[in-house]
Amino acid sequence: MNFRRIVAVAKPTLLCLALSFPSWAEATEDEVAELKRALKELQAQNRQLSKRVTTLEAAKSEPAQERARRGPKKARRELSSASPSDPAAEEAPPEPPQPVKVETAPVGIERTEQLEQRVKELEIGKTAQEDATRSIIRDAFSKLGPNVNEFLALGGSLEVLASRFKDYTVHPVDQLSLNTAELDFDIKANDWTFGSLILQYNSGMNVLFPTTEGFSTGVDRITVQRGTITIGDTQRFPLFIKGGLDTLEFGTSTGVHRLDVLSIGTPTTIEGFEILKPEVGLGFALPTPPLTRVRPAVTVPPVRPQVVAPVVKSLAESLGYAPPPTKPKPLKPLTPAPTPPPFYGGVYFYEGNSSIAATRNLIQNINATLGFRAEGHCGRPYDQLRLEDYCPWSLDFHVDYNTSIFDSVFLEEGYRSFLRQIGYIPGMAASAKMSFGPVSLVAEVNGAIERATFVDGLGRTVSITPAAWQLSFGYQFDWNPWVEAIGEQGTFIAIGYSGTSGLGGVTALINNQPTRVGFLPKTRLLVTFGEWVLDNLKWSIEYQANWDYSLGQGTGKFATGVFTNLTYNF
Repeated sequence: MNFRRIVAVAKPTLLCLALSFPSWAEATEDEVAELKRALKELQAQNRQLSKRVTTLEAAKSEPAQERARRGPKKARRELSSASPSDPAAEEAPPEPPQPVKVETAPVGIERTEQLEQRVKELEIGKTAQEDATRSIIRDAFSKLGPNVNEFLALGGSLEVLASRFKDYTVHPVDQLSLNTAELDFDIKANDWTFGSLILQYNSGMNVLFPTTEGFSTGVDRITVQRGTITIGDTQRFPLFIKGGLDTLEFGTSTGVHRLDVLSIGTPTTIEGFEILKPEVGLGFALPTPPLTRVRPAVTVPPVRPQVVAPVVKSLAESLGYAPPPTKPKPLKPLTPAPTPPPFYGGVYFYEGNSSIAATRNLIQNINATLGFRAEGHCGRPYDQLRLEDYCPWSLDFHVDYNTSIFDSVFLEEGYRSFLRQIGYIPGMAASAKMSFGPVSLVAEVNGAIERATFVDGLGRTVSITPAAWQLSFGYQFDWNPWVEAIGEQGTFIAIGYSGTSGLGGVTALINNQPTRVGFLPKTRLLVTFGEWVLDNLKWSIEYQANWDYSLGQGTGKFATGVFTNLTYNF
């Protein structure tokens, strides 16, 4: 019997889980006291059960003749002492002495069966107690969710990418990499202040940070992708202040890839015009909604995976796998987010690249945005909406302005040798995100509103107006009206088509060698299939095609690739 060993291991394990888990600080004092009391009771019961099992095992291993020689009265006394909680044993009247029987093999067999039955009952009871303990701990921790304490919530993402693609030189390349390693911290110390911090892994393979070994050798880094403080609450007051390192509002990019697109690859609009800079500014959202009661919590039906997970389950069952029966997890009621004000915008000053101008001040580095958003459910309750209704619907449209689009991450890096000649080139972006039931649509145009003129590395005068556009489509399978964002659960497909103009690249002299820099594909196609095969675990596969600019501006060639990604969000 290994039952005592299981008990001995389970006791400290359960105690450590309950008392040393770092997120336990969020629970109230009453919950902690109640949990400690329950654990102490279970410890006392475990000790008592261990003693009873020890006695029963000793009696079971004793030869039948020896038990018969000691007499039935003594055996009954041992059974009574081993099972003090058995009412039948306590109420049984004492029997008169019986003569000792030398040969009582049938009686020994019967006693062995009784002991085995009793041990089985004790094991069942112990299993029930362990399940109850786990339930207590799970219920207490479920109230915390991602919260580390009352002020801090932790999340993040891990992505592993495998790919095979052919570049414009038509050489096949296989690649396996850690595509994303990210930690997200949300800090809310009071009702009017919110902090956001995102730490991200960087392989260091970037010409902005060359190592002593050259550009081809990287040094792993942990970089700050976002670190902002926001003062204000637009649900109660129209104005707010935000400052810190952040992605400026220019186009659809927010700086978090998994929140911007459903594809593994990046549309040319985001790749070419994402601007990451320290900023400070004033924002607004109007009109301030009236004070109302908190909307009642809703039990949201989950969206089920449709392809990969069912196929894997059927294959496992055909190979003989039979999962133990488990009680389905109860659905958690969710409180709907309040409806944001429809009109919003802001004006921000940011720290620009000093290579563009010798003396730059904040007045020359301005990013501004103005937007409108709306949503509806066709005037019917959610439980009455059907797939063919293409409801609920949502719309978010905004126009953005920036005084120097060559401050974007891509343009700043690709045209670094020519920034002083280029100077300030303002740009504008217009984008719209829409959803209609199971369908999502994105349309975007970004670009310069003035021409950039400079002399390239070969002494030729170049004049360009960089611009990019994209159209994207997403569809959610097993959709229901409570799905907040297409592709965040279940199975989905996405198609993205994007392109550029004026970004065929220019020639720069790097180590006295003419090198093409600052180019993006003329057009890019992304076709993606994805499924959340388990909670918080997504598998995606994507076909990507890139068409380069024609000869004279580019190579005139066509490049393709297949990418697969495994994403774990927490």
